[in-house]
Amino acid sequence: MSSAATAKALEERGIFECFATAAGLVVRPESISQPDPPDILCEIEGLGQVGFELVQLDDQLELQRMKYLGRGPEFWEDALREAPPEVVERHRAAQINVVFDAAANQTQRREALKLIAEALRERSEGAEGTLFEEMPRGLESADLRRFRTITHGPLMREVSGFSVKFAPGRVAPVGIELERIQGKIDHYTKGWGMRAELLAYARWGMPFSDHAHEAPRFLASRFPGGVFQRGWIFELTSRRVVACAR
Repeated sequence: MSSAATAKALEERGIFECFATAAGLVVRPESISQPDPPDILCEIEGLGQVGFELVQLDDQLELQRMKYLGRGPEFWEDALREAPPEVVERHRAAQINVVFDAAANQTQRREALKLIAEALRERSEGAEGTLFEEMPRGLESADLRRFRTITHGPLMREVSGFSVKFAPGRVAPVGIELERIQGKIDHYTKGWGMRAELLAYARWGMPFSDHAHEAPRFLASRFPGGVFQRGWIFELTSRRVVACAR
């Protein structure tokens, strides 16, 4: 097994163990194996041998955005280093609200922030509004705003461009792809010779806790389905079972 596969297996086992505790499932620890498929095979009190297939629901673009979100202040500080002191002083009360394309990589983000810092040189004290007529690559918007409470600007604030996704028969929270559940149901048409359950999970943040959704209704409309007798949605950060359907 490659190092990447080993790391993935360890991560999936950890997620499953957190889930089992939250769901109140009594699992014999020594019974857990990872034949793939299923991702997890174990003995559960009252159910016997059960195979769990895992599926991550986080939108990959949202995961990338979140990864860079924490580094935004670092990128902005680097961009400001090249700005003349008088420009920084002129914009002490400024905040630039930016929306990046979720697919923008680090190079594109750094270059866009550098261009924003350069654009401030052309703006007078107190100026507001959009900074570009044509947005640099990777940038969806950049708006200059002034606030009396800001005295240590210019600040950069990244705003999420994601919105709640609506589709017939489902409502998913921001950054979540519920259709991956149906994908697993469609993929596994032949049983594994044991009870099978599907564990869908959100790896990052608390999307089900922070946003409106109808995940329980979505899940109930699909289980039992395929080889799976039961389906679960688990939010790892909050250690919370969001929904269960059988």
